[in-house]
Amino acid sequence: MNRKQLLEHIRNALGGTATHRAAELALNSVIRAMQDGLREDGEVKLARFGTFRMRQVAARRLLLPGSNSPMQLPSRRVLRFTPTPSGSKKKR
Repeated sequence: MNRKQLLEHIRNALGGTATHRAAELALNSVIRAMQDGLREDGEVKLARFGTFRMRQVAARRLLLPGSNSPMQLPSRRVLRFTPTPSGSKKKR
């Protein structure tokens, strides 16, 4: 699913009468809230969906294929997603 399809889905979920701009504002506010949560707390937990976490990956050395010359990758922060286990869903 791409951004355009996601916006159309949000528009339909809002009753189909919502404008494209309203769906875009809703999506942007959710994304902005998740970015703020990751920046401040380092994680965002969504019940019955999963957890987004920022994680520090250590620097590492690798060899470039073909030339076998070494290269150093710096440490960096990466986003990880862990889905909620399917057994934890509540049955309705």
